[in-house]
Amino acid sequence: MIIINKNIDIDTDILKRRYCDLDNLLFFDIETTGFSYRKNIVYLIGCIYFANGKPTMIQWLAENENDEYAVLYEFIKFSNDFKRIIHYNGTSFDIPFITKKALLYKIDNNLSYIENIDIYKLVRPCKHVLNLENCKLKTIEKYLGIFRKDTFTGGELIRQYIDFTESKSDIEKTNLLLHNEEDLIGLIKVLKILDYVDTYNNLKHNNISYKVNDIDISELIMTIHLSANTEVPFDYSFTFDNYYIHIKHKKLFIKIRLLNDELKFFFDNYKDYYYIHSEDQAVHKYVAKYIDKSNKTKATSETCYIKKRGIFIPLLDTYIVKNEKIFYLSKNNKTKYVQLQDDIHNNTSFTDNLCTSILKSL
Repeated sequence: MIIINKNIDIDTDILKRRYCDLDNLLFFDIETTGFSYRKNIVYLIGCIYFANGKPTMIQWLAENENDEYAVLYEFIKFSNDFKRIIHYNGTSFDIPFITKKALLYKIDNNLSYIENIDIYKLVRPCKHVLNLENCKLKTIEKYLGIFRKDTFTGGELIRQYIDFTESKSDIEKTNLLLHNEEDLIGLIKVLKILDYVDTYNNLKHNNISYKVNDIDISELIMTIHLSANTEVPFDYSFTFDNYYIHIKHKKLFIKIRLLNDELKFFFDNYKDYYYIHSEDQAVHKYVAKYIDKSNKTKATSETCYIKKRGIFIPLLDTYIVKNEKIFYLSKNNKTKYVQLQDDIHNNTSFTDNLCTSILKSL
């Protein structure tokens, strides 16, 4: 087994902003010859840790498959000294792979009990917001303007490792170690993406305050202009259903496609209503008793409605309009609408709640 232990030069400001004690942090990444813990081996494990705030890298490289036990043992023993581990998709692959290997070798392993931070799992819900092609580590690096010397994929390195075990060539050895090193350094550099994730989550959970500056309604489009009290560190445009959202710096605007149509309001207690054929609507039984029997039938859930023509706003949540009627195109159409009122510009409570519900849907 080959052990590499060296100091590295990397900006730790982003770490210091997020974590109080760097000496308790351990960044790690593994390289394997495949995805099966039974058929394949862990041939390289690398870590970055901090001694008195100074970043140091350690790597354990198996010179052949017989070194796998030593690589695993040394890493697991080393990891026990840390309170928090940081990785990229290690929850789904690295940690389960090592855990299963440790069971096979009967190595005591506490890795799954150490507090861990999976950057991949934090970024993935924001993939659409950041317009990421995928959530691979190299994709995040490219998004942040981070570029590597290493040109190999993990799959390509398997061939490099096989060649290394046969030739012990410094070329293959350098390629293997460099790829793992840049994965580790990349873990620290891409932590910047968590600033974006934090902003996204704050927007989604309404932890960023904003104010409505203007409401413009023309050609059945309602545009709401807002300003946030916090800088948004990314440009974001998103279209879904009847909504379009654009965010840039502290400026936000939401466009809502309005509907000019005749919609239906459905009564809940349809057994108390009659459907009036000539009027194509329902009336309460106390009124229906004065109407000719030939012109009425007992209402069903589908026919227990009244109709109204006007301009309507599609809704995502009905809690924003507690005291207003909710309209539908039909009983089977689940999109909810509320009628656009003339005082919309002055109804700040409704507008604020409408914007909140839309931002929650990001």
